[in-house]
Amino acid sequence: MVSPQLKDGFIGIANSIWDEIISRKFTERQQKILKLILRLSYGCQKKSATIPLLTNFELCGVRIQDAKKEITYLMQCKVIEWDGKQIYSLNKNYDEWRVSLVKEWNEEKFKELISINLAVYKVTKSVSKQAGDKVESYEKCKSGVTKSVSGDLRKVEVKEGENPCGSKDEGTPKDMFKDNIKDSSCCLTPDNEINSKDEGIPSSRQGAVPATSETDTDSDQNEISSSDIDYRQAVADKYLRRRGKGLEITIADDQAIDELIKEGVPLQTVLDGIDQAFDNFKPKHKRDEIRSVSYCATVIYSLHASRQTTDQSTVTVECEQESDSVLQSDEQYNTDNLQKMLAELRAKQGG
Repeated sequence: MVSPQLKDGFIGIANSIWDEIISRKFTERQQKILKLILRLSYGCQKKSATIPLLTNFELCGVRIQDAKKEITYLMQCKVIEWDGKQIYSLNKNYDEWRVSLVKEWNEEKFKELISINLAVYKVTKSVSKQAGDKVESYEKCKSGVTKSVSGDLRKVEVKEGENPCGSKDEGTPKDMFKDNIKDSSCCLTPDNEINSKDEGIPSSRQGAVPATSETDTDSDQNEISSSDIDYRQAVADKYLRRRGKGLEITIADDQAIDELIKEGVPLQTVLDGIDQAFDNFKPKHKRDEIRSVSYCATVIYSLHASRQTTDQSTVTVECEQESDSVLQSDEQYNTDNLQKMLAELRAKQGG
């Protein structure tokens, strides 16, 4: 039977960091990468982890092509630090993390859960300790009586009615346990009176820092701007929400989003295109469904082209209107000049 013990090793990390990891919107692959880094750093009693190859991340189920992308994302979001070779570490200053909170996160409810669990722990510890002290004193007393009586039996007969140091007539260990538990239960503190400061609950946290255009770069990494990260996340969230199933997009979906970014398709156009694709989709059978972002991409590109044409038409009309107004002003100017010249000639002839 397996019996894990702290003496065999443990991950010593502050609860506030665990709280942040729980509450932030990390994908499954990102969480696996973080856990591996924590296990190989704080789990080995040091602040950084040595992971020589990206293929080592396959140990936690993250393929090499996904590992590089997710590590780059976590670096850009200032969650981890990487020297570009083999040294990884967690950025403990979670106020700098550029990862948003999960939609359902509620700090007050989380604190209530912590209070409940700490209260149960205190009750169990208090009752066990007090009951243990009583039993120990009783056992010591009983041991002394046994030795005394055993030694005197050789010489004299124990008189009836004597009850040295408490015998069964005065109360059994079971009765003493009941009394002890009753005494200890009266001093237990209700959950709502427990002071959260004494329980190690982290103080109020800062909100997630919004992503900006400032990004860190690495010589061996492709540069990914914060706007690209937000773009990817928004498209992925929209697609998964409309699809109604799945937690992560596929590699093919990632590549389709890359193409949209390269083509310069506006984010709003992409989101509107996904809506149109799902709204206009007519399944041919009960298992027919939209299975990839590539299907939506066809609608997105069509919508993008139509909007570009509309914008160009608007610009052309505005230019034509402006040109017409200039011509009209020029014609008016020429007419005014002719009339002025005729007036001057008539004045000279009349003179």
